[in-house]
Amino acid sequence: MGHNAEVDGAPLSDDEFRRIHRTLQELALAAYPNPERKGCPGREVLRDIANTPWPADHPGYDHVKHCSPCLREMLGLQEEIFVAKTRRRYRMYRIAIAAVLVLAVGIGFAAWRLARHSNPSGATTNITSIVHQRRIADLFDEPDALRGAEPQKPLKTIHLPPAPLELKVILPRFSRPGVYQIAICRDRSENSTLVKAVGRAVADGPRQIVTVMLDLSGLNKGSYWLSTRSEDEGASYYFPLHLGS
Repeated sequence: MGHNAEVDGAPLSDDEFRRIHRTLQELALAAYPNPERKGCPGREVLRDIANTPWPADHPGYDHVKHCSPCLREMLGLQEEIFVAKTRRRYRMYRIAIAAVLVLAVGIGFAAWRLARHSNPSGATTNITSIVHQRRIADLFDEPDALRGAEPQKPLKTIHLPPAPLELKVILPRFSRPGVYQIAICRDRSENSTLVKAVGRAVADGPRQIVTVMLDLSGLNKGSYWLSTRSEDEGASYYFPLHLGS
């Protein structure tokens, strides 16, 4: 959903709101120098503020918003807390995946026993393996395209084959680390999702890259949308996609 802020009566887009927020934050980080750290509440209080869902509600925030060193330290603590929460979620994913693999091995062994019982001669059955193609969707310099919002400049169309593939998605500039859902949609809405997968963003210099496996062999050639959605942010971003040869 977009923000309700307005400028001269015109509503701001999510992209404009984020840019204004970043600009104000950069100004605040330099506007209130306090080299002697007078009146600073200390690291534990700043951590408590950083861990508050809405920091402005914390009584200690009145000092932070007028102290650039405290604001910088609080933002750093927010990043540490975000990374720690992401790692915990990632460990839970790994435990869940391990449980699924154990179950899959058990089912596979049972199927093998059944096949041996029904085919005592031990004849080998031919199995066609799926070869995954590798593709890259570079969105680093693309503007955000929120659901229902028109981008400020034309978006570059991503071209993919209608086949099983390993897709590396280079997320747009300033994307945060974390778990992302990558999906192929009929239009710019979540209820039109056709294929989706979840992966964790890995930093490569200034870029955040998510690698997922997508089976697009069941989709017809034509125009679609590739969407990215951070588990922590919740907003979906859409980029034009063409499936072809």
